[in-house]
Amino acid sequence: MNRSISREGLTLLASGISAVATSFAIYATAEQFVVTSFNRVLLEYLPGWFIATVIHRFGDFALEGSLLFSGVVLSVGVGAVALAGYRLGSKAVPANALPAGFALSTLFVFVVLFVVVREVVPVVGPSIVGGAVVTILGGFSTIVSTDDVSTQRRTLMKTIAGIGVFNVVAHAVGLVRRSQTERAERELNDRAARLEAQHMVSQANENGFDVEGIKPPVTEIDDFYVVDINPSPPSITPTEWQLSITGLVEEELVLDVDDVREPETVHRAKTIRCLSDDIDGQQMDTAIWTGSRLMDLIDDADPNGEYAMLYGADEYYYSIPLADLEDALIAYGMNGWELPAEHGFPVRVLVPDRWGKLQVKWLTEIEIIDAEAGGYWEERGWHGMGPVNSVTKIDRINRPGDHIQLCGHAYAGGRGVETVEVSLDGGETWEEATLGDALSDPDAARQWIYEWESDESDGEYEVYARTVDGEGTTQPEERTEPFPDGATGWPSRTIEPN
Repeated sequence: MNRSISREGLTLLASGISAVATSFAIYATAEQFVVTSFNRVLLEYLPGWFIATVIHRFGDFALEGSLLFSGVVLSVGVGAVALAGYRLGSKAVPANALPAGFALSTLFVFVVLFVVVREVVPVVGPSIVGGAVVTILGGFSTIVSTDDVSTQRRTLMKTIAGIGVFNVVAHAVGLVRRSQTERAERELNDRAARLEAQHMVSQANENGFDVEGIKPPVTEIDDFYVVDINPSPPSITPTEWQLSITGLVEEELVLDVDDVREPETVHRAKTIRCLSDDIDGQQMDTAIWTGSRLMDLIDDADPNGEYAMLYGADEYYYSIPLADLEDALIAYGMNGWELPAEHGFPVRVLVPDRWGKLQVKWLTEIEIIDAEAGGYWEERGWHGMGPVNSVTKIDRINRPGDHIQLCGHAYAGGRGVETVEVSLDGGETWEEATLGDALSDPDAARQWIYEWESDESDGEYEVYARTVDGEGTTQPEERTEPFPDGATGWPSRTIEPN
């Protein structure tokens, strides 16, 4: 009994592994490879939190691990189906057990793989191999017509060895050809990354305050503010787009979209605030950005200067110290979707703790230079090259029952928001507001609400709000205009009691 179970287990695994190996040898990791297709199916149905957890836990090894896991699952599943088909076929037509078993086994495997791959041609070869192996091993005693046990055993071992050699060669061929199919792997990895980012967006907004009128923690793409120097974004074809790294470098580089996406994928929650945004303005929004670390690309060119001049396809430009780019991102995704045209497709720069003017869109060239050289808005009188100013926004004033409720969001650049304080008496006394959950990065705005019971005897409320950043610095009181260094000051409202 145990020997029979062991023989069936061996037959099952040999059939399944051989079918998968055949697909790997023919298609490497292209989209027609059964394991790649199976992974794509898994990504359609697995919950976002699970995908995000796996990627966070295993990082660059997540794709390799998922391919290995899917390969094992498919091998066992295909082998089980092949064995079931062989048994059923051989019992249904005992006079022609081997041909009938082979035919039904091959058909069963074909159906399963077709459901996964959704194409006919790519699953024909693996189905035939899977059916053949299960037939050879399952009908071995019939094929080898001898009563000599030792002869049978030697022949069986040679057969198993032959199947093993076939699998080794098939896997070796697939590994050699894998470099030709890296695009499919990258697309699979990109899909997983998009799902991870979409989960981050959903989780952030689900954890936000359920308060009327407050902006969500992560802004919808269509609601994200847009400021450009031209009336419409440049039209860029991704297959023709290139990023040049020039200037004071040991080796000038010309990169395409695939080159930019090759380094480790990074997701970052970041708020962008325009330098022209007033204290009560609306030019400040938050997104989950997906991209690569910019310095990973620049370092490959071995820079010799201390500044980088960034050029966009819209003839926009800015010089930035390389030191400020240590944690910068070259982003190609936004909120789990491809970066939209109006936000810099195919790539834009995201510099932590800096104003929106430095977040160059439609990036086409990085020139390494040895001195600061200003930029587009500097030549027009604007400054704001340093950290973004802290700001507190009052989004809405609600009146639930006999209470008054203020809600809004606060931002303090890379320093993060420690507290938001509210004064009802013109700044004489202050109380802390309730802060929403911080996002994954400090360089992102946080929601806040403050509520109090209104009393007509109090008269008008002279309301002020201010932010204390993660370094303990309180947002300055004096209000200034955006030009030239960015707006500062406490937002204020005069509110009548209920």
